[in-house]
Amino acid sequence: MNYTRKTPSSTSRQISASLICSIFLISLLSASVHANDAGSGTDAGSNTGSALYLPSNNSTYYGNLTQGNDTDDYYAVNMSWGTGIAVTISIPANADFDLILLSSGGAQIDSSTNGTGQTDDVSSNGTNVGGTTVYIWVDQYLGSGQYTMQVQIFSAGNGSGGVGDDAGSGQDAGGAMSNALPLTLSNSTSNTTNSTSFQGNLSSSNDDDWYSMYVPTGYGVYVEMYHDAGNDFDIWLYDSNGSQLDEGFTGNIPEAVGSNGTNIGASTVYLEIKDWPVSPSYGSYNFTVDLFSIAGNPAYSQDDALSGDDAGDDLGNATGLPIPQTSNSTRSFSGWKSASDDPQDWYSFTVPTDYGVEVNMTSTNVTGYLVIYWESNLSLIDASTNNNGAEYVTSDGPEVSGQDVLLRAWAITGEGFYNFTVTIFSLDTDNDGWQDTTEIQCGTDPEDYNSTPSDFDGDGICDTMDQDDDNDGTDDDDDDFPQDPSETTDTDNDGVGNNADDDDDGDGWDDYVEDDCNTNPLEYNSQPIDTDADGICNELDDDDDGDGYLDSSDDFPLDDSEWLDTDNDGTGNNEDTNDDGDGFSDADEILCGSDPLSYVSVPVDTDTDGVCDVMDSDDDGDGFADDVDEFPLNPQEWVDTDSDGQGDNSDFDDDNDGVLDEFDAFDTDPSEQYDYDGDGLGDNYDTDDDNDGWSDSDEITCQSEPQDSANTPDDWDSDQVCDVMDDDDDSDGYPDTVDAFQFDVNEWEDTDSDGIGNNEDTDDDGDSWGDAIEPNCGADPLDVTSTPVDSDSDGTCDYLDTDDDNDGTMDADDDFPDNPDEQTDTDGDGLGNNEDNDDDGDGWTDSAESLCDTSPLSDTSVPMDTDGDETCDKLDMDDDGDGVPDIGDKFPKDSSEWEDLNGDGLGDNGNPLSIVDKMKLNPGITALALIAILAAIGAATYANLTRKGGGPLSSIITGKGGHKASSRDNEKDNADSAPPVPPGMDSPEQTNQDYASSWEELPPGGEYTDTDPMRYEGDSCGTWEQQEDESWIRK
Repeated sequence: MNYTRKTPSSTSRQISASLICSIFLISLLSASVHANDAGSGTDAGSNTGSALYLPSNNSTYYGNLTQGNDTDDYYAVNMSWGTGIAVTISIPANADFDLILLSSGGAQIDSSTNGTGQTDDVSSNGTNVGGTTVYIWVDQYLGSGQYTMQVQIFSAGNGSGGVGDDAGSGQDAGGAMSNALPLTLSNSTSNTTNSTSFQGNLSSSNDDDWYSMYVPTGYGVYVEMYHDAGNDFDIWLYDSNGSQLDEGFTGNIPEAVGSNGTNIGASTVYLEIKDWPVSPSYGSYNFTVDLFSIAGNPAYSQDDALSGDDAGDDLGNATGLPIPQTSNSTRSFSGWKSASDDPQDWYSFTVPTDYGVEVNMTSTNVTGYLVIYWESNLSLIDASTNNNGAEYVTSDGPEVSGQDVLLRAWAITGEGFYNFTVTIFSLDTDNDGWQDTTEIQCGTDPEDYNSTPSDFDGDGICDTMDQDDDNDGTDDDDDDFPQDPSETTDTDNDGVGNNADDDDDGDGWDDYVEDDCNTNPLEYNSQPIDTDADGICNELDDDDDGDGYLDSSDDFPLDDSEWLDTDNDGTGNNEDTNDDGDGFSDADEILCGSDPLSYVSVPVDTDTDGVCDVMDSDDDGDGFADDVDEFPLNPQEWVDTDSDGQGDNSDFDDDNDGVLDEFDAFDTDPSEQYDYDGDGLGDNYDTDDDNDGWSDSDEITCQSEPQDSANTPDDWDSDQVCDVMDDDDDSDGYPDTVDAFQFDVNEWEDTDSDGIGNNEDTDDDGDSWGDAIEPNCGADPLDVTSTPVDSDSDGTCDYLDTDDDNDGTMDADDDFPDNPDEQTDTDGDGLGNNEDNDDDGDGWTDSAESLCDTSPLSDTSVPMDTDGDETCDKLDMDDDGDGVPDIGDKFPKDSSEWEDLNGDGLGDNGNPLSIVDKMKLNPGITALALIAILAAIGAATYANLTRKGGGPLSSIITGKGGHKASSRDNEKDNADSAPPVPPGMDSPEQTNQDYASSWEELPPGGEYTDTDPMRYEGDSCGTWEQQEDESWIRK
């Protein structure tokens, strides 16, 4: 077998690498989610250009080929320097797959084409494939199924071909990992000024330089390699087990590799430097090694699913999830992944019997795919490739009950934490032994235990889904008795199955009789023949037609009207009109005088047409009756046109017009000889000799040739009037003298002279408004000066525009439809709200109403202004304008009152204080007054007694000559009086507590302070502060 493949260009390895990566990504995104070759979640490519890339290490993979639609799987491996490859596939027993190993250019390296069920293996066989890409081609030859592919990468040489002083060692660096040259690093951090630099040399195509270096705990490594611009050196980094960590073969300077997200602390790593073999080059190189701290990097301190570590990065070491195995449950987990440092997290868990599973995954800084597989064969169950941070997969469909499954969280872009929930849901909600999906398919209620599918044969498949309800081996579609295992067919549809029916096909013949008569007892149209209807089929009857002649001597054993056939022509003599078969009917032979039963006795028949001459009207059989045949006995002649005694068939000039028949188009018409157009009319009579539809006279008038059908008059409108004579060439009803389009039947006018006729022109007058729009907008489509009004220049005329000024407010709702700066006039004053500073026209500016907490758009919502000073009460410090600020006014809404010293809720101006009030308000003065009064009373009494009666006691009681109470006395300390009552409230009984549920419970002796929150303060009562629930607390 020879396989020819295109060789990729070697001019730019960077382009090649980018192309390979692009193809890989495209194959990932475009592959069917039902394929899962090599655990990729997709189908391997069908050629080298779409091959699925595999890592360059030892591994086992699984793939699938299907006859007809998936017959080729291609894999690609980027080989490390100094390595070879060996591949083995195991295939199904009934399949034959072939294995071919191809070079990077598509040339065959090795192939194996063993037979059905046989193992195939190939290897690089000493071919130098190191540093190149090889392709593994699995080709389906026969059958379908899953194959197992084992890939082994092995060392193909030590690469030791150089000389020199690599890394200052005085020798060439080792040619393999096993004898790598150790490097001593001076740096311990990622500080570039503290990098460790080395120099080396590649001196031949077989020079492969290997170095080793120890990386301390908590550090990663980064290496940059520089070489001469004319060379192409590449670099690789491997861990202590020889697994590749990174590679640099872009063709750029520098090439760089790093440990990326792999924790290599406290281990030895290996560095390989080699030239690109496609275009070998030699020379020196420099490289620097930096160690960087991995502390704080989440890639190195993960706790995926509370495992204490990073989840497994391949299917072989998936991290187990603790999923309950007994009931419906939802478990939530979190993890961390990175497209660059930790692209894959694998988890495994068991789905309980009779349960399904669904998984939701969300993330913000990292996006990717979510895939779920059967662990047993790595077949795909479901995949979510939204790549938008929200992925969902479910087993709804594939049966995973009691199965081990694998979950793969795949990072495509970014890095960060992700959350996912694993929900185990019951497949049998009502626990009736039938799974929910089955019940839905079977048409029963999956949530009702008493609603179960019908299963006639008890095979566990409901009758709705069962192809054989009675399990008799015949599908229901083919079973006339789908629930009767003893019957399957009722050929005659009489309701009796064939097993019990004596006449299966219902044709009136018992089955055993039909067997004897060699007909089909299961086919109604296959019935025994009984010609004479005597109840005995012809197979058994010796006189089938019952005509009295036994079948053995009856020429027509099935025709009771015939039994003899004299001429053996298949027609019995009774029906045969020519019994002897001599070509003459029995009746004619009688008329012609011959024997109708003797074949040798025939009538005279000159032309042998079967009609004797006695009866024949055309004896010579030339088609001309004897009475019109000028030569009745000569079949070669029948007419003599020119009566010259010579029949026309032998006459060379039948009409004797002097033109031989071979040149005479009318050889029997002496008045015609030629027919130019072959229309059957001679030119002497024909008015259109060339039959071009134009009369000879018209062609002469129109200056064309009357005997040349290719030369006809010009007639653009085909009205049979040539253009020379036609006043309307295109026949559009407009004379050519006024027709702007003389040869266009669809156009005759061009109003705007733009070369497009009005019928085709959508803007006849050229005013940029379509003809169909202008009439709807009240403009004339044929007048360039008549254009629609379009206030907002939006291309829609005002008549049709629902928003003439294009201010976003429909005209129906716009008080100013032609003013884009205004839409609403709340108060109808003709001034739009945007310009109007009093939108509702209530006398208060909009800004004032906003400050006063009223609506500037409602004239019924106006600020309260008790004193009418045009400052609303909310902003006015003296609402009633009585000169006393509201904060000290007991009646802030009453300009006639501001004090209530006795706390009775009534203003002191309208309700003056009583003597008792004043005494209570001035206890000191009251005491002095009482002492003075008592002293006066005593003195008066004494004087009166000494003067025998003295002055009247009433003068002392009325206080005449004593101290007159002043309103100023009311201003003395009233600490013993009750606290004033807030406006509009009744005076309550007082209590002394540290907490008051309302103002009624406040102790006396304080004043209210209008603060936020409000305070009540006094020397004797202390300071109280109002709470949000209107209670009070002593501070």
